[in-house]
Amino acid sequence: MVCMRAGAWKEDITPPVGVKMGGFAARYKGAEGVHDNLHARALYLEGRGGASLLIANDLLNIPDSLALEVKEELAKRLGIEENGIMISATHTHSGPSLSPDITADLSEAGLGNYSSVLRERILKAAFKSVEKARTARLGWGVGRVIVGFNRRSFNGPVDPDVNVLLVSDESGSPIASLVNHACHGVVLGDTNYLISADYPGVVSRIIESRLNVNHVALFMNGADGDINPLTSLGYSCPGTFEDVEAVGRIVAYAALNTMRFVKTEEEPVIRAVGKKVTLPLAEPSEETARRLLENQEKHVSELEARNADGETIMRNKAILNYYEKNLRMIREMPLEKTVETTLQAVRIGGAALVGIPGEPLVEVGIRIKKSSPLSPTLIVSYANGYCGYIATSDAYEQGGYEVTPTWWNRLAKGSAEILIGESVSLIKRLTAQ
Repeated sequence: MVCMRAGAWKEDITPPVGVKMGGFAARYKGAEGVHDNLHARALYLEGRGGASLLIANDLLNIPDSLALEVKEELAKRLGIEENGIMISATHTHSGPSLSPDITADLSEAGLGNYSSVLRERILKAAFKSVEKARTARLGWGVGRVIVGFNRRSFNGPVDPDVNVLLVSDESGSPIASLVNHACHGVVLGDTNYLISADYPGVVSRIIESRLNVNHVALFMNGADGDINPLTSLGYSCPGTFEDVEAVGRIVAYAALNTMRFVKTEEEPVIRAVGKKVTLPLAEPSEETARRLLENQEKHVSELEARNADGETIMRNKAILNYYEKNLRMIREMPLEKTVETTLQAVRIGGAALVGIPGEPLVEVGIRIKKSSPLSPTLIVSYANGYCGYIATSDAYEQGGYEVTPTWWNRLAKGSAEILIGESVSLIKRLTAQ
């Protein structure tokens, strides 16, 4: 009988007050305080076939360079294949702005030494999870909950799955868990200036407090590209910290109830595969970018002419700065026709995790799940890098925010279908080995 081993650890990755916050163009100042701390949570699994290391971070995204550096370092020092290391972000919009976020400021004034501190804390969480590894067992479960809606279409699809992995030691004491659900981390909107992990942080906190003091609960976001929490009004996010608590509590207790029915797997397989995938890029329209900039300039002038309140003017000037940056970047950026990115699939027992480096619309995730030979299949978005929104060809026909090319969001029509096909192929490779 093959002995399975597992270990988990978490590290604080809260940035300093004053750091530029990510996800919203309308923010015009740095973080004013910390509401709740951000964490890097790592889970190490070793079983029949190999080992895997999952690292979930309370961040907006994982910069490509950070993912590359961390995975190379871990592979070198731990002997784990890079394909078996998955680094993801929960997609909170109340954390630091990291490249290629629309407001990212990588200068000394913007991030200081946070980037290096972040890297070291993620590595520490990973190394400690391996150090803590002991004989363990695991099981999967799938619950159902709806805390979000499709912001592109009132009757559009959502994914209600709450995928849950529970890892326990020989005595049955829970070591760690993983919760996967598809919903944007935007309960809090662009008027919030307090660092927060948003609702995913509440999910992790509640599960950790309910199970045991040393439990580590990872949250990995699903195919949430067009799914906002029910506290949103379309694309607007006026939620409060009370709303954050409410949304997180619903998901957490759905996960906890699912854990009650998890069945332990005997000698679970741990395997991983990956593939470099080339995707087509769209060419952003300089004319469209210029028109957006001119319209925003006119809007700011009108606000100043009628003596609008200072907060409104500052927010709109921040949006104006974003449009100026968008036009400048479009003019200066090299006009590549394609981009190479990495897809990853990890098998843990009877389940598959597909790591996608961007924001897939929910339909992308649903299609992968329907074609997958393994159940459950988890879509892990914001994994190992970031290449923008990943939208179906139908979405491009409909138009809208997610499919409008900008300097940071350039995937062309057809990219999603390539990723869907390649993802399913990777999962099938896991079952064939």
